Amino acid sequence: MVLDEISTPPQSAPSPDQARPPNGIDLDTNATSLLCNDMETSLRFPEEDISTIFGDESKIGSPLVWRNFAGDPSVLQFLEERVMQDPLFKQQLFDYIEYSKTDKKWRTAAANAITILVRAGHQFNSVDLRRVQIPGADLSYGVFDSAQLQGADLRQVNLRGVWLRQANLTKAQMRGVQFGELPYLKEDRMAGVIVYSPDGNSIAVGFDGGSINLYSTLTCERLWILGGHTASIESAVFSPNGGQLASGSRDFTVRLWHVSTGECSHTLSGHHFWVKSVAYSPQADRIASGCGGGIVKLWDVESGQCLRSFTGHVLDITSVTYSPKDYQIASGSVDRAVRLWDTKAMVCSHIFIGHEERIKKVVYDSRGQDVVSLSDDNELRLWDTAGGGCRRVIRIMDWISSIECSQKVDQVASVINGTSVQLLDVETGSVLHILSGHSDTIARIAFSPQGDLVATSSDDETIRLWDTGTGDCRQVLAGHSGVVSDVVFSPKGDQIASIGKDMTIRLWHVEARTSHQASSGHNSKVWRVRSSSEGDLVASCSSDATVRIWDVETGECLSTLQGHTNIVFSVVYSPQRGQIATGGWDSTVRLWSIESGTCIRTLIGHDDGVNLIAYSPLGDRLASSSNDRTVRVWNVESGECLLTLEGHTALVNSVVFSPDGSHIASCSWDKTVRLWDAETGVCAQTMKGHGNIIRRVVYSPQGDHVASACNDFTVRVWDVATGNCRYTLSGHHHWVYTAMYSADGKLIVSISADNTARIWDADTGECRHVLTGHSDEVNNAALSPQGNLLATASSDYSVRVWDVESGQCRAVIQDLPDCVWDIDWIQTPDAYLLVNGCQDGSVLLWEVVMDEADQYRVRLRWGSTNNALAITDATIQDVQGLNQLNKQLLKQRGAVGEPDAKFV
Repeated sequence: MVLDEISTPPQSAPSPDQARPPNGIDLDTNATSLLCNDMETSLRFPEEDISTIFGDESKIGSPLVWRNFAGDPSVLQFLEERVMQDPLFKQQLFDYIEYSKTDKKWRTAAANAITILVRAGHQFNSVDLRRVQIPGADLSYGVFDSAQLQGADLRQVNLRGVWLRQANLTKAQMRGVQFGELPYLKEDRMAGVIVYSPDGNSIAVGFDGGSINLYSTLTCERLWILGGHTASIESAVFSPNGGQLASGSRDFTVRLWHVSTGECSHTLSGHHFWVKSVAYSPQADRIASGCGGGIVKLWDVESGQCLRSFTGHVLDITSVTYSPKDYQIASGSVDRAVRLWDTKAMVCSHIFIGHEERIKKVVYDSRGQDVVSLSDDNELRLWDTAGGGCRRVIRIMDWISSIECSQKVDQVASVINGTSVQLLDVETGSVLHILSGHSDTIARIAFSPQGDLVATSSDDETIRLWDTGTGDCRQVLAGHSGVVSDVVFSPKGDQIASIGKDMTIRLWHVEARTSHQASSGHNSKVWRVRSSSEGDLVASCSSDATVRIWDVETGECLSTLQGHTNIVFSVVYSPQRGQIATGGWDSTVRLWSIESGTCIRTLIGHDDGVNLIAYSPLGDRLASSSNDRTVRVWNVESGECLLTLEGHTALVNSVVFSPDGSHIASCSWDKTVRLWDAETGVCAQTMKGHGNIIRRVVYSPQGDHVASACNDFTVRVWDVATGNCRYTLSGHHHWVYTAMYSADGKLIVSISADNTARIWDADTGECRHVLTGHSDEVNNAALSPQGNLLATASSDYSVRVWDVESGQCRAVIQDLPDCVWDIDWIQTPDAYLLVNGCQDGSVLLWEVVMDEADQYRVRLRWGSTNNALAITDATIQDVQGLNQLNKQLLKQRGAVGEPDAKFV
């Protein structure tokens, strides 16, 4: 695929140095609005003059030719909107890119052009960009799957979160490229504690087993393994000068380590319970430690001697901190008290009582005048360290799972409702912002040293950076493949480190400005993807409570259907066209107009979440299954509930109409399948025999049998007329998630948590093929419209395409952004198309093409991605200018080939 053909650029085109701004605009004045007005005028073309205006001389006069706008978001936003409105301007941008392949005079224009197009959502999948010259471009979060970038000039290009899967970068110039992250650090055990050194050049990571690893943040190399603790690390802190590290452990000890040698200088013994918290004095000559027995100990760093054991707390210490004034320690406890300890007189100087639940954390303000205590009673209290009184109480209206103060103690951030953060002004107690965007529980909060940013880590596998001034989300950092359990800022605030349950430690660069992450997609798990019968649209539903309609040809999100207030678990197209139905865990079914994107009708009646839904063959009725143990049948035109099918004794998770619409089949966690008369609602058959919950029921195309998939590792085929089990398909070694018939009814396909799919003869029950290759459970499958191919979606981040007749795997789409939950084929006259939805919210559409050797190749047509860096199988042979860290990062992420050994 190549860009549109264009004429040869003029030989006399001026260089960027010779070009002059039109109308005397001085760009050094940062007059963004004036520039945008000038661009508005220069880009408003009379139709009769198009050929003249788009001549080469006019293009040279454009501001895009003589200034790089990659760092000017206001201008870029203006131009991005222009692309959406003006196809001629869009074509001009493609022309600039093409010109740059043969003439470096156009490289600034080309860099601007591709930056604007990426921001506008244009994807360059399989595009010929060989020898393109775009130094300084911002391609962050762009999609370049299988792009041809051989010999391209990519110097200083921003490649943060870019999708370069299977791209060819052979001999590209990549000096100074920015990926926004460093190579991750992989370990074989869970990390629990992470701290930066004062200069930010190293991090210490404490592990569950008791070891501590020291890493360089400059080279991503492990410097030392600090071994000696015999139980998990609870806390760690560097000395103020960074020369020493103190660690507290569940082995009841504190250890002091020399950072330069990795040697343990002292083991501080004397605690009789877990050491929960350690803190250095500002002069680094003393250490305070608090343990589970309610004791605070003061230690001499030089000798390792215990100077004092402070008693008074009656339950576990949760937090200790040293005052900036160097003569006072604050401690918080499960006993709900905050105590201040005078390290000169060696006495308790104040006891602060007021909290009604345990103290989570205590921290001094920068002057040492106030102590802030954070408690499980949802209160933040400010205590006067001199007078001893409570100066302020701030009530947080939700249970606090995580809470942090800024270093200046002027703001506090707390998790509310599990997935949002409330930002409060400490002085006034007023709410500054509600930070919403995560789709799963927030695990940890961190303030930047300057207080201008808040970082949140989440079970949704992402980190978000928030602007404390505006409340806007500045960046979304994706890459972990599991819960992100902790996040911390470097002392300068230019880097963050995160640890995840995927057992990796990741280092990320913090952008100086809000990143443009042009995803119009879901931000949480995609449960279902379904294509329209015409093959022109795809609908997806998600845990983010939305449904999205996608244009199959362009990948544009045509509409976002909002109205559900909880997970949208199912989506189906109506046989009557023009309408889709959705079922949500907000207990409602909604009918939507595809054309307008509006909700036509909300069907209310279920008392619990709605699972799978199904239209009748004529599309005049809709059946919904629910956790409330019922099936409801609705009149689509009026929204009236025609029938409530009661009889199951546990949640109903699947429902389907018979091919002639006369009956409805449902299955339940009560281990039964029921057949219902679709007109009267009478239960015609109750099919018993499974030994565990039944996940799915389907009709054969002839309507004479139903197949049920069960957690007892089997599929059963039932005779509709008699209700008898015809045969049991045994062979899977784990739960069977679903079963489906081929269009002619001759085959049954089953998929399982045992990592396999099986193809069965529907007449005999014989297993024809066991499809092995996935390394994790198979979540869903789909047969192609012609019935010759089967696609399977797996938690191993891959999709496999199988030949149904032979059982051979014909193609693998691997290293996808996350677990793949659903998949569907799209009926088109000229190509096999396959769409999948992932756990991270990605929706990806693929072309499955047979080459001249009768081999299937799969290429991405478009994707709504999660903005995680994807470089699997990108070719980096003889790439020039990569530094060592970027080489390591690319190799780690699955790039192939050897880059040029020299770093210029």
